[in-house]
Amino acid sequence: MFQDLWALYCLVIFYQALKHELAGIEPLPKFLCVKAVVFFSFWQGLFLDSLVFLDIIRDSKNPGGYTAEETAETVQNLLICMEMFGFSIAHHIVFSYKPYVSEVELPPPQFLTSLSHLFDIRDVRTDIRTQLGVSVHNMRQQRSPRYHERTPLMSSEHVEMNTIKDYNKQNSNDPDI
Repeated sequence: MFQDLWALYCLVIFYQALKHELAGIEPLPKFLCVKAVVFFSFWQGLFLDSLVFLDIIRDSKNPGGYTAEETAETVQNLLICMEMFGFSIAHHIVFSYKPYVSEVELPPPQFLTSLSHLFDIRDVRTDIRTQLGVSVHNMRQQRSPRYHERTPLMSSEHVEMNTIKDYNKQNSNDPDI
């Protein structure tokens, strides 16, 4: 409980310090929308558990019926489903797409063009090469005896910079690198 209050206090301090910088994105309604989901789910679960503890929600008398805990869990799941309808409307309003839409009218994309973009994985391939290229190169260098021979003579920063430069020289078409 203390950690939750401390986290909320820190968020309020953070908001107070940066409210002018964050004014364009309206963080308070967004924060309240997200926190409301967590708040209602947690407190209604606690309330239903209290009702079970106080024996207000009891075990079913029917053979094979629900226990009090199962009934409370079922009621909570039903309440969450009903609340989510309201929260989804609030989220749709608060997290609007409108600030990100261009005012310029663009023609609708052709179906085949959209389909080709859907199955185009060139950007994934490029991201993988960019992100993992240096790591793979470093692993290869660590296995070679040449790398181990020069490691003790250089600092770790110098070795890292040299391996990145070597990788860039090998994989670049620019002769100036």
